[in-house]
Amino acid sequence: MVLPLFKSIVRKDGKVVNEIFVPRNTNLTVSILGANRNPDIWGHDAYEWKPDRWLSPLPKSVTDAHIPGIYSNLSVSSNSSAPH
Repeated sequence: MVLPLFKSIVRKDGKVVNEIFVPRNTNLTVSILGANRNPDIWGHDAYEWKPDRWLSPLPKSVTDAHIPGIYSNLSVSSNSSAPH
């Protein structure tokens, strides 16, 4: 399969890459934390905690990113050793 990149990258040789070939049976892991703090998606203040982001319609840059997962547009973490 060919995986399209959200943002083009430039290799050391100067070639612009827009997609990466992924061989069959390759496991991929999406960093939800990284995706949900990406300034290209969320804007210059992506690292700031702003719960009101989710109280209004999400920006087009977020919906267009097609981030996978049920909680894909909400940066949360869980610590299973934390007291309940």
